[in-house]
Amino acid sequence: MAAVKLNLRSSQQITINPVIHSFIGFLPLCRTEFIEKIYNEVEANPMLEVEAPAQPAEQEEPDDVTTFQKRLERADSSFLLPYKEEGFLRRSDDKIDKNQAIELFTVSPVNLSDHLMEQAGSQFNDDEMEIAAQIVYNLNQDGYLDIEIESIASSIGTTPEEIDRIRNIIRGFDPPGVASKTLKECLLAQVEETEENEKIRKLISHHLENLSKSKYNEILRDLNIDREELTVLLAHLRRLDPKPGASFETTEVDYADVDLMLIKEGNEYKVMYVEEGIPRMVLSSYYEEMLKQNPDKKTSSYLKERYRNAHLFIEGMDLRKSMIVKIAELLVKIQKDYLDFGEKWKKPLTMKEIAKELNYNESTISRAVNNKFMASEKGLISLKSFFSYGIKGEFGFKHSVETIRDKIKRIIEEEPKHNPLSDQDIAARLAGLGIKISRRTIRNYRDEMNIANSSKRKEQYKLLNEISKT
Repeated sequence: MAAVKLNLRSSQQITINPVIHSFIGFLPLCRTEFIEKIYNEVEANPMLEVEAPAQPAEQEEPDDVTTFQKRLERADSSFLLPYKEEGFLRRSDDKIDKNQAIELFTVSPVNLSDHLMEQAGSQFNDDEMEIAAQIVYNLNQDGYLDIEIESIASSIGTTPEEIDRIRNIIRGFDPPGVASKTLKECLLAQVEETEENEKIRKLISHHLENLSKSKYNEILRDLNIDREELTVLLAHLRRLDPKPGASFETTEVDYADVDLMLIKEGNEYKVMYVEEGIPRMVLSSYYEEMLKQNPDKKTSSYLKERYRNAHLFIEGMDLRKSMIVKIAELLVKIQKDYLDFGEKWKKPLTMKEIAKELNYNESTISRAVNNKFMASEKGLISLKSFFSYGIKGEFGFKHSVETIRDKIKRIIEEEPKHNPLSDQDIAARLAGLGIKISRRTIRNYRDEMNIANSSKRKEQYKLLNEISKT
């Protein structure tokens, strides 16, 4: 992804907190990458030393919101440098919003969300950007949108058609095919609509199932081609990427990548940051003493710069910890029922709502929860798993997707076996409960739960009935 360019007049001056510059580089890193970065910094900066890996200790109470806010805003004036190699801008009496500072820099490693949102910024207006964010931040690791479009539309008060319009534009971004709902959509987005590509597009549109079953003769007849031409088309098909998001990030995780522990004490949950294994950073007493001895100008300048960078690095580490813990605590507080009783008790919750509560940008929250996991008595929990879209009901509250799936399952379990309910019938029953969703959405939810359609269920009921008679 190209670096962010700042086009500023020479007279324009703003202040950037250099602590934030360190902090934003740490935020999207998983635990293993973060530890590696610490050791790399120790190797590069003689002012930093590793005292010893932190031992398990009693968790300190997190600072309150006001204290955390002040720490993030604070910047000692001696730390401000001209905008040169360090990437800062000149000092000024004006303050810069912390969210703006975070967004000014490109963080590494590049993730799929950042890559897509940078492209979206040059394509969409403010209203469209809000829709784009809801799509982009909810793509799975392969780059597909596996959340129902109706759920997103209901969550932000727009139409499914508008969500689809924005989604189809994003499907043309780099990498092409992201934000697709199906494999067919994904592959078609990677093949330009031209006369030359007519046959490969038809192969994708109508014959993916035939390909999976090796029904080549049907393909040859329908496309009016011979086997040699089919071989060429298949070679073209193999060059397409069925998982366009996979190269950006991975969801593989082991306990080495766990940042947090979730401890249940009575009826409450406590979030603890895993200190063990993270190097404890200290300033080098040797070089501190050397600096106090007033060495020559060149040495003094070098040591002062390393001393400043060491302080920034340590402060950035601490801010990373504080922010991850704060987000996790808020997620646990909101989704306590989900932790206690399971998926169907998960409340509708978006990153936008968490960002508003903590006064951060939505993209900042996305980076902070990306690849962050907590260990609990139930196993590993991804911070992303706490988020869930919902559909607005007629009575002003939202129903989570998990709750709706559960209601569909219960309706089908109680249906008359001699006359199973169609998806339209199920939609009508849900509407009676104040939940209005389309027949297509019900079909998708039913497919996700591996529940057959009404005609197949009727055959299954009949077969079970026959078996019970024998």
